[in-house]
Amino acid sequence: MTGATDHDLTVDERIAIEHQLIQLNHAFANHIDNGRFEELIALFTEDGVFDRAGLVHRGHQEMREAFSQRPPVTTRHLLSNFYFDSVSRDAATGICYSLTYHAHGVFDGDPLVYGTTHGRLIDMHDQYRRTADGWRLAQRVAVPVLVPEGGP
Repeated sequence: MTGATDHDLTVDERIAIEHQLIQLNHAFANHIDNGRFEELIALFTEDGVFDRAGLVHRGHQEMREAFSQRPPVTTRHLLSNFYFDSVSRDAATGICYSLTYHAHGVFDGDPLVYGTTHGRLIDMHDQYRRTADGWRLAQRVAVPVLVPEGGP
């Protein structure tokens, strides 16, 4: 890893980087929840890894193939509790929580009903890398923590 370590960053530099990483996460949730999969994929590095609770997609092409097979569902990912345990000018690692809901069908303005088996609390373990295009996810591992009774 090149660039400054945590200890070489000023408080203002670290705050600015963490803000950019939080914005990246908000973009992730917004793109996935609104079916903008190309924009979602662009948030990952070219060699990025997205491990969706054991379904591992490596690189943009595998992600693209996986999302092209996604059934019509509506999701909402509520991200919180961002914690960055390592931050430098070029790389960072962290975790955030995702409260995720799924409903069958596509939201068209009328509320959809979701079953109690469609809510999950997931830890997102992330590795970030600064690229020429800004911060990107180098790896995201989604780890289910709380699932409904009868869920996986």
